[in-house]
Amino acid sequence: MYFTNALIASFSLAALVSAGPLVERRAAFTLQNGKDAQALNAKFKGLSASSPCTDGENACINGAFAQCANGKFVTTPCAGGLTCVALPLVNSKGTSITCDTEADAKTRIAASGATGGLFGRDLEERAEFTLANGQDAQALNAKFQTLSASSSCTDGENACVNGAFAQCVGGQFQTTPCAGMHEMFAVHRICLIYPCSLTCDTQADAEARIAQTGATGGLNGKRSLEARAATAPPACAAKGKRSDRLTRRSESGIAKRIAQNDLGAVAQSWQDLCLKSGGDTQTGDPCVQLAGINGINALLANSDPCAQQDNADAMIDFAKSNGVTNKDALIANAVSYAKHPRNALNIDGTVPSTPFCQKAPKNAELKGVTRAQLDGVNPGLFGSPALGVFAFGDPRTCPFGKTPDVSTCSCK
Repeated sequence: MYFTNALIASFSLAALVSAGPLVERRAAFTLQNGKDAQALNAKFKGLSASSPCTDGENACINGAFAQCANGKFVTTPCAGGLTCVALPLVNSKGTSITCDTEADAKTRIAASGATGGLFGRDLEERAEFTLANGQDAQALNAKFQTLSASSSCTDGENACVNGAFAQCVGGQFQTTPCAGMHEMFAVHRICLIYPCSLTCDTQADAEARIAQTGATGGLNGKRSLEARAATAPPACAAKGKRSDRLTRRSESGIAKRIAQNDLGAVAQSWQDLCLKSGGDTQTGDPCVQLAGINGINALLANSDPCAQQDNADAMIDFAKSNGVTNKDALIANAVSYAKHPRNALNIDGTVPSTPFCQKAPKNAELKGVTRAQLDGVNPGLFGSPALGVFAFGDPRTCPFGKTPDVSTCSCK
């Protein structure tokens, strides 16, 4: 089955958020948008697939996107590591519903001026042990990084070893892998008692939970130190902020200047071409999955560096499939998508460039295609919430097949 344009709009509108430091001057409606998003997220917590609904109504149910059809919610799971949330719009009044990481969703709501995270809880009134919980969790995660399955242990001791849950039995750790895209972390859970719990979670969500306690430095307390320790080469510092600007071919259906407020157009242009392609639009829902779901998820700041290229390859694979009558237009759209910049987030006071994929694309049409960086990011520092911050010179600071030259801050 595939969804209507309304669904794509709801997924893509959430990405219309400026990716950089928090804006200093908010529109009059911005704060209310944030509060409205929090109210929706609180409402969604009480919904289930059997809840009554009105045809066309959109919601989030147990982390999945839900749309009401014939009086019943039909759910679509988010991609690995993502959850369905309501987010505030930036350029107009209102909210949108999309798949996002919990950490990024909280950042977007906080940017509106609303306090209390996803649901509007008053985090200013933290219990006096909350910060200690977060710091204890960081200390445990730092300890777990040094452990292996052969590390000595005490019977009954629990830990995380290489991303798996570990319990000591007979003086040896027995590990149990986490399901799906989750890894094992020590996290502070809101409303749980001191000190902390061990659980399988995504890294982004674990970092968000620890940040809620007031503890800084990410999972193990070192992230802020790493960000401060990363120093851009002098040649990069001399270049100042990036001002790379992209242009797009009009035949792709995307505006000439691509900024982060055009992600809705990016998703819609693919869906429009896909739906009239004459190809198989049912198997795998390519018109939806490659546009407003996987397509926009790959443009988030915490996505895998190769997710965008992989999605563009999937677009071209569809363009070359049986029955497609507008192959050239679809390929042009996929190439334009591959060049689009990804979101960039402020990490401990710096807004790094986003890392490049370090593998060759599947399709020849993408060979040599380079993703642009947003205006205003630091050209000498790269990273993401998941990867941390590292200086230009790391292989990931240049597109695949090119080598960073720190003396000129360029890729050759």
